[in-house]
Amino acid sequence: MTTLPGVFTMSFDCEGLWGPSTLTPTLRQQITQERLIAAYRGLRDVLDSNDLRATFAFVGTFVLTPDEVRQHPEWFETISGRQWPRTQEFLDAVAKDQTSGWLSPECLEIIREAGCHELGTHGFQHIALQDHSLTRADFERELDLVAAVGRLKNFTSRTLIFPRNQAGYLDALKPAGIDGFREYIGMRRLSLPVPESIQSRWDALAALGRELKMWQKPQPHSEPALETNFATAIPAGYFLNWRVGLRRRIPVKLSVTRWSRMLAHAAKHGGMIHLWSHPHNFITGDQQLEFFGEILREAAAWVRRGDLLNLTQAEYCDLCEEPTTLKMPIRHAA
Repeated sequence: MTTLPGVFTMSFDCEGLWGPSTLTPTLRQQITQERLIAAYRGLRDVLDSNDLRATFAFVGTFVLTPDEVRQHPEWFETISGRQWPRTQEFLDAVAKDQTSGWLSPECLEIIREAGCHELGTHGFQHIALQDHSLTRADFERELDLVAAVGRLKNFTSRTLIFPRNQAGYLDALKPAGIDGFREYIGMRRLSLPVPESIQSRWDALAALGRELKMWQKPQPHSEPALETNFATAIPAGYFLNWRVGLRRRIPVKLSVTRWSRMLAHAAKHGGMIHLWSHPHNFITGDQQLEFFGEILREAAAWVRRGDLLNLTQAEYCDLCEEPTTLKMPIRHAA
């Protein structure tokens, strides 16, 4: 039986102010145009210095200019006639020329200029399926608008990171040109009806607990899609510790050791290591870029030795569909 080698993939949810609705006002105020540009440059440079590639999944609206927003008012209408909560806040910001954090085509160009990273999609307006009870028609419109932004900006997204990792309408992806999507491990929800603020705290504590699991292993590789018209489910991976609040108390050395063990296990036994984060976390997180750089140095060493394969999400989809195209030996199970 042929098995796939160990794979190291990284993906970033690129959303500026479109995504972090749960941030405190203090943290939210830090997400400015200048700091976003610095964060994207920092990520590009640390990836380049380690000769590694990643997927940057952009919210479509985030990469537009104010003039492009004004030229396409129909893009902010919906089939169902509903107004999404963040849309009016955003349009008011555009009217007041206060788009710092909302719009940053410069961040797209910083990543594009590197010439090696995948430009994926994180939706058009970062509308979460379950949170917003998104209809199929509105979801398909979101995908259509993602494609429209791609035509405007001259790039095509082949993989999707669902906003807030809320996956659904999976049979609509392939017809829209989406070959794969990042899965989500999910969090155990409280069984009692509780306010969302309490649920969020529970989720945060659960995530904090996972950071202390030193025995975490790589995830199994994706199974082939049951139907040829279904997109590849890319293993969800693990969130890079965002060093704010209680998370800052976790020693960097402990977190690096956790990732080092996972990387070593994948290099020796196969499996998927998928690290994901948000570029704006590198604005607000304490020593976030330095911490990330330590993990990349470990990963790059395994990649240089030929024991790990560094792939973007789109490349991983290609690998799952055609494993014989690999440029490194495929492991053969006993």
